[in-house]
Amino acid sequence: MNAAALTALVDRWRPETHTFHLRAGEMTPTLQDVSMILGLPIQGEPLCMNTASDGWRRQMEDLIGMAPPAPKSKGENSRRRTFRLD
Repeated sequence: MNAAALTALVDRWRPETHTFHLRAGEMTPTLQDVSMILGLPIQGEPLCMNTASDGWRRQMEDLIGMAPPAPKSKGENSRRRTFRLD
């Protein structure tokens, strides 16, 4: 792995737009790019869920075998949820 090239790419990454800002313009990595780089196949249907609906945690567990933890407080009102699959 070329550490200098990797450092240069990290320096050019813009998290606000999820793009690399290069001299030739912006570059957005696609799912196909990641698949080719990591050697991972893209198979099946995408996993898309509406977290605003009732029962989405159960659906997530049925589909992938795990679900994110419940919110800690009742005041937490966020439709965007992220969690890690380890």
